[in-house]
Formats: sequence, C-alpha cells, structure tokens
Amino acid sequence: MDILELSDEIYKLQKKRVSELGSELTPELVFMHLSEEIGEIARQLVNKNLKMRKYDHNNLIEEITQSMLDLLVLSKIYDIDLPVEVRKKIEEMKSRQKKEF
Repeated sequence: MDILELSDEIYKLQKKRVSELGSELTPELVFMHLSEEIGEIARQLVNKNLKMRKYDHNNLIEEITQSMLDLLVLSKIYDIDLPVEVRKKIEEMKSRQKKEF
C-alpha cells in the first residue's frame, strides 16, 4: 500500500468515526489530536532519558504511528500530494546540505 492509499484509508476511517460521535473531521480537531500524540511521544522520550517514569517502547511506537496517521489525515484534508511534496523536500534538504559542506 502506498502513502496515498494509506492517506485515503485513514481519512475515511477517521471521518466515519468522528461522524458517529456527532462531530465533523476538521483540521483543528485533527491538529488537536496530533498535538496530544506529540505530547505522548515527548513523555516517553523524557521517561527514557530522564528516568522520571517507566519508559514504554511499545507506547512510543504507537504514539509515533498515530501521529503519522494524523498527519496523513491533515494532508488529505488539504489535498496535499505527499509523494510529490516529500520528494521535493528531500531534494531541497540534499541541496541545502551540499551548500553547507
């Protein structure tokens, strides 16, 4: 399955889920959820590096995956062609790196 197929699948799934809860899938709602997930990633990284609480590697994997899915939903909402945009960004990074060294 390619990234556009994943994007379509998770968008449809989330749209249905949110609709069943009586709401609408908006960029603001997706971003709010993404922000929560990023916070969970940060918590696991702190747990691992500062040993404040128990580190849970499986939870880290889950939170990173959920964050990526949220980003796919946002890309679908804004009709972003991810394969094209990701390739452009990689090429831009390569170009910038050559100039720095």
